[in-house]
Amino acid sequence: MAPKVKDICNNCNKDVVSNDRALSCSICDKWFHIKCERVPVADYDFLQKSDDSIQWVCKGCKGASQKICKMLTLMHTRQDKIETEVVGLANSLKHCNEKINSVDKNLSQLNENLPKMVSQQISQIIDDKSEEEKREANVIIFGIPETEEGDSKMKDTEFIQGLCSDSLGIDNIAIDEITRLGAKPKKGSGKFRLTRLVVKDNTSRNNLFRNAYKLKDTKIGAHKKIGIGRDLTKKQREINNALRIELGQMKKDFPHRSWAIRREKIVELPKSGIPPWAPDT
Repeated sequence: MAPKVKDICNNCNKDVVSNDRALSCSICDKWFHIKCERVPVADYDFLQKSDDSIQWVCKGCKGASQKICKMLTLMHTRQDKIETEVVGLANSLKHCNEKINSVDKNLSQLNENLPKMVSQQISQIIDDKSEEEKREANVIIFGIPETEEGDSKMKDTEFIQGLCSDSLGIDNIAIDEITRLGAKPKKGSGKFRLTRLVVKDNTSRNNLFRNAYKLKDTKIGAHKKIGIGRDLTKKQREINNALRIELGQMKKDFPHRSWAIRREKIVELPKSGIPPWAPDT
């Protein structure tokens, strides 16, 4: 485009006439002498010969356009980051919805199964309590030798009666039933089955447990190997085994204190019998 007579150079404010070497900015449409813009003559000649597809931009607009490009680039970068975060949030939301649906499903199943589960738990508690009550009158005796000849039940009865009268100081114990538990060991193994003793009243049972400590000091050798315990259910045995492990650890941690298992709990025994020099830990 050729300059008009009234056009002036935006740098030097002098007229730009038709024979001046000048260029019009494609952005601001203002004219500039190529000397004012320091445009090489070769570049000017090239622009004069080219069509309108090649644009020329003045230094002012070029600087502004670079700033705009930087801003646009920054905006695009931020937009890409936001879009990435939005996609991530969408995926997280989808994952949350899946979890919520899973929780809803589990809750629904729990609500359906809860009455049955509660009923089973109650039935189990009742069964456990019933089994404990059935065994309440029972006493387990460890280490009674088994006879190979004659009436074994009669032999066991005579042994227990002698144990009670000679070592425990109990007369006329009311025995209801005597049973050997489990499979009989091989002959000569030196192992004996447990003996379950069913007594007719709580007094006989309590006397057995109350006097069991006397077996430690008995003068009868066969009675020294005897142990007396409760007839525990499977669940009680599991609890008891766990308590024994805990008891062993407490004895290691507090060696100068006396501990024992009482009614499925670990309790500290009175200090009687502990040497006076033993420190209290």
